[in-house]
Amino acid sequence: MFSVWLLVLGLVGCSCDSDPRRPGRDAAVDAPFGFDAPRRDVGECAPTGAEGTPETCADGVDNDCDGRLDCSDLDCSGVGDCPVCGEVETPLGSPLALPDGVGGMDCSGGEACPADQRCFTTDAPEMECRESYRSTLNFIGFGPAVFDAETDIVEVCVVMEHSWLRDLEIALEAPNGSRVRLQEFLGQEGGEIYLGQADDCDDDGAPTPGTGARYCWSPTATRASMLEYANSGGMMDSAPECLFGSDTDMMPPGAYSAADEWGLFFGTPLNGEWTLSVTDLWGIDNGYIFEWSIAFDPVTVEDCSSPLI
Repeated sequence: MFSVWLLVLGLVGCSCDSDPRRPGRDAAVDAPFGFDAPRRDVGECAPTGAEGTPETCADGVDNDCDGRLDCSDLDCSGVGDCPVCGEVETPLGSPLALPDGVGGMDCSGGEACPADQRCFTTDAPEMECRESYRSTLNFIGFGPAVFDAETDIVEVCVVMEHSWLRDLEIALEAPNGSRVRLQEFLGQEGGEIYLGQADDCDDDGAPTPGTGARYCWSPTATRASMLEYANSGGMMDSAPECLFGSDTDMMPPGAYSAADEWGLFFGTPLNGEWTLSVTDLWGIDNGYIFEWSIAFDPVTVEDCSSPLI
C-alpha cells in the first residue's frame, strides 16, 4: 500500500526552564518519556558551542548541553550523515490508482456492508457501501504520550491527482478509531475541480496517471478547508482539460484547514496504527496517489534517533 510518513522529532532541554517549541510546557515534564539516548547531569556538561554542523553532529559530544548527542539532537536533523529527524519516506514505486468508487450497495435500509467497506452518505438521504483506499503504519516511538493539543500534528500531505475533487472524502484515523476528515464530501453536486493535472481522457477500465500536486492539511493553515475555499470563490489555478481543449479549475497546491476539528484526536495514544483513507463517493472520475506524509510536533517524540514505526 502507499505510504510516506514524515515525522519531525523533539528537543528536550536539560538546562532551561521551558521548551520553546511548546510554550508553557516545562522541559522537566517533557523529558521523562523514557528517552534513553545518552544523557548527563547538567553539572558535568561544559558547553562548547551549538550543535548543527556536520562536525558537531558527529563528534560524540553534547556541545550545547541539552542532554542529546549528535543525531539524537533535533538541531542535527538532516545535517551531515544525520537523517531528517523522524522522517520516513516511501514514494510509491508506481502510482496507486483511485478508480471510481468501488461498492455501491445500498445500506440505507440497514444492510450490512462487506467487511472491507463502510456505509457512506452519498447523496442524502441515500447511503451506499464504499471501499476506501487505505494505508496504515504502526507507530512505536512516542512513549506514553497522548494527543493533547491540535498542533501535535504539524501537517498531513498527499501528492495526488484527481479529475473531480468533489468525489472524494479523505480522512486520517487515529489508533483509538478517532477520525478527522481532511477533505469532506459534500454531496453529488457542484462543478469540476481538478487536484493536480489529471488525465480526464483515460479509459475507465485502464486509467493512466496524470501529474500529481502536493496538498497538505495543517492546524495552522490560513486557507479554509478545500471545498469551503472553492465554494467561497477562492483563487484557483488552471490545468489542461483534454475533453474540450481548454483549461479547467485546479485546486492550488499548498496547505488547507481540515474539514473537521483536529481536537477529535484528543486523548488518543500517539503510538499505534495511524491510517490515511481515501474514498470516492461519486461516479465517473478517477485519480492517483503518488505519495503521502505526516509530521508530528517534535516534543511528542521520545528520541529522534530511534525508529518511530
